Amino acid sequence: MTQPMREAATEQSIAICGASGQFGNVLVRTLHRRHRVMAVDPRPFPNHPADVRHHQAELTRRSTKNLFRKRIFDTVIHIGANTTSVKRGPNKFTRAVENFARLLEYCDSYDVKKLVLISSANLYGARAENSQFLEESAPLLSADLSSLREIDMMTQSFFWKRPDIETVIFRPVNITGTSNGVLCRYLRNSRVPTLLGFNPMIQLVHEQDLIHAITLALGQNCRGIYNIAGPRPAPLKHIISMLGKETIDIPHPLARPVLRHLNKLGKLEIHPTYIDHIRYICMVNDTRARTELGYAHAFNLEQTIDAIDLWS
Repeated sequence: MTQPMREAATEQSIAICGASGQFGNVLVRTLHRRHRVMAVDPRPFPNHPADVRHHQAELTRRSTKNLFRKRIFDTVIHIGANTTSVKRGPNKFTRAVENFARLLEYCDSYDVKKLVLISSANLYGARAENSQFLEESAPLLSADLSSLREIDMMTQSFFWKRPDIETVIFRPVNITGTSNGVLCRYLRNSRVPTLLGFNPMIQLVHEQDLIHAITLALGQNCRGIYNIAGPRPAPLKHIISMLGKETIDIPHPLARPVLRHLNKLGKLEIHPTYIDHIRYICMVNDTRARTELGYAHAFNLEQTIDAIDLWS
């Protein structure tokens, strides 16, 4: 068994791509206290820390390439979940993948030392056939998040192209906190729709626990894929109850048209393509992160669930 390595205290120069999103904002504000950080994101990033430069441009722009050419960074963190959503169309898919392909070119050409991708455990897909806890070697079978799946697979190919670059893929379960992920938006409804006869087990991780895992990876020599989970799983309806909310039970055959109609009326925050995630399990085994990186979650189930409504 691989022993956890000590976290290094040396300052790193880090580019965070996708820094203007909710999770990116928190990550920047954490890492800039110990490292030199640059936010790279075409979206506005108001009130970013004074010592953090915001490069507001697409990864495909020449100005971004010039930053890498000057070898300003030794580490790149790409928040893949900020680039994609089940609601986005083919043009968004193409742009996200093209941007990431360009990022890999820069890392390859200008000798970045470490690349960290924040992917998602939801890429494994919620399926009736799933084993209880999925390992990192499980196939990515989700029908949603197509651009993130492509980005994850491109990063896996990069492992073999540049074995000298420490490439890490994190696949966290549903993130709570400032996250505006699909599950959090779904659970922030005043009345939460559920499927009659289904109550799958759900895994959550607090955003600060995920940031802790990222910090551990920055401080040691490591590469590969790591599932990241938080406290024990809980039944979906138990999580809803702990949030103090009511459920709306919908028969499964009617779920897609009903949810589609409520979305159009603006009365509900759940996309119909997410139905399988409130029907079947998609749970992961994060033993590798706990043994190799020394990761351990700090937030218990109650604290992790409370963070869902913290920013609603």
